[in-house]
Amino acid sequence: MEQHLVRVLVVDDLPSFRRAVAGVIAVVEGFELAGEATSGEEALGFLEDHRVAMVLMDVNMPGMGGLEAARQIRCWHPEVLVVLLSVNNTEDLPRDAMVMGAHYRHKDRFGPDELEALWHDGGHTRF
Repeated sequence: MEQHLVRVLVVDDLPSFRRAVAGVIAVVEGFELAGEATSGEEALGFLEDHRVAMVLMDVNMPGMGGLEAARQIRCWHPEVLVVLLSVNNTEDLPRDAMVMGAHYRHKDRFGPDELEALWHDGGHTRF
């Protein structure tokens, strides 16, 4: 049987963090980096042309931030698992952040185990 990879889009305005997350994806079997974006607007454009199963996205970015981008992704691509990443604590995020169906992880604690757990706990569609 052909193995389907979980295709992941990484969205963050900081190149160093995009590289770090891409490194996490690279070491986890069954996942592949689908692409990178530097803003919410760029992420939405990417999703128009590419199929992904998961979006790992910073909350705070210039232009359209992660919260608004997550809202729009969940609206237009409900099958995509959206994970917001931030250095803020969960209680510091706006109340509606989790209501919209996005997951949240603290950037400092994000690693291979978190990636797998997020997919197995909340993921469902593989491309």
